[in-house]
Parts: sequence; structure tokens; C-alpha cells
Amino acid sequence: MNNYSRLKLASTSLVFFSITLFLASQSIAETLPLPPLAQSSGELFTEGKEKMLSDTPKYAQIEFSSLVGEIFVNPQHTGRITTVRAFLKGGTPRENPVVNVRETKDGWEKIVVASSESDAVELVATGRKGSLKISLSKGGLPSEIDKLQSLNQIIIGFGKLSTTLITPDKEISNLAGFEVGILDLKEDKFMNGDVIGIKDSEIAVEFHDLPPTVMNKDGTIRVSLKTPDGSFLGADLKAWGYNLFVADADVGKPAPIKAEVFGLPEDAKLKFFFEPLSGQDITPDTKTLTVKEINKGTPIAKIVTSIPGAQPISVIVEKVD
Repeated sequence: MNNYSRLKLASTSLVFFSITLFLASQSIAETLPLPPLAQSSGELFTEGKEKMLSDTPKYAQIEFSSLVGEIFVNPQHTGRITTVRAFLKGGTPRENPVVNVRETKDGWEKIVVASSESDAVELVATGRKGSLKISLSKGGLPSEIDKLQSLNQIIIGFGKLSTTLITPDKEISNLAGFEVGILDLKEDKFMNGDVIGIKDSEIAVEFHDLPPTVMNKDGTIRVSLKTPDGSFLGADLKAWGYNLFVADADVGKPAPIKAEVFGLPEDAKLKFFFEPLSGQDITPDTKTLTVKEINKGTPIAKIVTSIPGAQPISVIVEKVD
């Protein structure tokens, strides 16, 4: 595993979500999302804005251990898939990839990827409701799968969690019959998530608005997966997370950027990389602090803006191992 575990997290700032799904990234500018944004504290939406966001095309990212074969996609996140693009390592697009899309009898989208595309590392499936980036996991499957596990490291950022669960079953049927939840220890109840996609025994899930209280003091979360036959699979999985707080900034006056971290020991270190947006000056643009320092309220950086109002912050966070 790399020395750094990187996570880019997106806020719900209307300015950046009320786009007709501009898709951009460092490697595939025309198909991947804008840099992730952390919204400053304070009122985010009015009632009218919330309705506008509900009509905004969706974007999600998931991972599987292989991209070849059959991949099933929940149409609630893409609608009927009209195009699938394949990308090689380094972001080079594949011309005319051998990929077919069909609709299953239970209404899901089935993407069939030919073995000739085995060198692809990313797929981007697009429909009327939004786009889905499907990436090849760097870690691969564990050697033994005898219980519910996670394919990748679990990180909760700004209440959002996206991960791929691995089940002991070799093949999954009845796609719409799965339900997934995470236990909120404070409320003693499970918070429901969404199943985004399924491949073989791997289930890609996503959660929103998770509180820090889903994490226990040992840095684990309790996950429950209800299967189509009504049985449950459960596991305590390692995880960590954080939230970023930006005070309302007056034009021309510095405002501190702070954070809270949960699920990591006090001596663990996080590295923050800030990417100032237009009209913003953030200093320093890179900062490394221990969890203890962060949770004591030590400012990570200061922001000065020439644009009034709530400030979205573009940030990359790395756990330094």
C-alpha cells in the first residue's frame, strides 16, 4: 500500500453542483469531477436551492477488484446508461471499447466488459440522471473471504462514505434485494446507505450525513448488510474520518480553517493540501498536524477572500503512515 492514503472530498456548495455535470479530473479532464470542495460552516441551502439540487445530475465513484465481466449498476444513480468510456493507465481514453449495456429484468443496468479491455483502469458510465466512475482497485481481493470485508480503506469525510464490501458468496443474485446500514452508537440505530453497483461478490455502497458517532473509540464502524433472502451479514470494519470547518469570512479579513478527526490515534498525522479558488488566498497551502493538535482546535490554515459569502474550500487530505 502507498505511504499515503489520499481522499478527495466534495462539499454540497450549490455554486459547484448546479452544473450540468462538468466532469473533470487531473488525468481525464472531460469525464471526471471537479476538485473536491469543503463547504464553510453556516446555512448552506434555502428551500428553493434544495429543489434545484435534487434535479442536478448525480456523480459517484466506486471501485471493484476487476473491471472485466458483468457490472450491475443501480439506475437510481445514472438512469438508463447511454455511453460507457474506458480509460487506460495515465488517463488515455480507449477508442471504441468493447462494452455492451443491457437492462436486467429487475430494472438494473448491466455493463458487460470484454476481456480485451483487461488493461483498462477506469470506466465512466453516463446516463440521463448522472455519471458513475468505476475504478480498478489498487489493492485487489484478500486471499481469504469468509466474512463481510471492505475492499478498500474506509474514510468518512464530511459525513460521506464510499466503499466496496466483499461478501463470502461468490455470486450475487436478486440485485435489488440488498440493504446496507451503519450503526450510530449514540442513537443505537442503523443509518441506511445506498447500493450503487454490484460485481460478483463485491457490493459498492455509499452513505451521506454520517455523524462521528458511527465510529467507536477503537476506530471501527459496525456495518450490516441485509441479503435478498432476509439474512444479515455484519462486521466491525476499520475506518477513520474527519470534518473541516471554515468560519464565515469577511472580505479582506483572515478566517481560520479548523478540523476534527475521529477513528485515529492522537499521534497519527494528517497532511492537508489546499487549492485556493478564484478570489481566495489560503496560507499555508500545505500543513501537517497530529490528530491531537487538530482536535485541540489548532488552525490548519487561514483564508482571505475577495468574494463575500460562504466559502467553498478545495482540499486534499492525506494520512501520513
